[in-house]
Amino acid sequence: MESLAPGIPARQRVLIADDDAAVCSLLALVLRPVAHVTTVHDAESALALLVEEPPFDAIISDFMLPGISGLEFVKRVRATEPRTQKTPILMISGHDRASIDVRAREAGADAFLNKPFTLAQLRHTIGFLLGRPIATISV
Repeated sequence: MESLAPGIPARQRVLIADDDAAVCSLLALVLRPVAHVTTVHDAESALALLVEEPPFDAIISDFMLPGISGLEFVKRVRATEPRTQKTPILMISGHDRASIDVRAREAGADAFLNKPFTLAQLRHTIGFLLGRPIATISV
């Protein structure tokens, strides 16, 4: 992993799977200072990247994805690819149901955020998953 400069930690790699381009842009904006961000708009593309690319340091997935659902995607990430079994996963959803949080965690997600979330919530959660704080970014 590359180092940005002496004393600055190496940039991490984050995969975002969300069919909403605006959400992908917001997530990328927040992560850009500390991570190389790759975005895809469906689970099939995300699964392909997980096999083809070097391991990602974290994955962010929407609950509702076209084709394979976000829940099924997370289950497959955990079950089928040994190098991704421990990769931190954040699931996000615009559906306001507490049961989605439980279902996301049962599928293997490490954290869950309900849309709309604040930038502070997003920075805190992603920072927790990456093991480093995410700098304040004003949008």
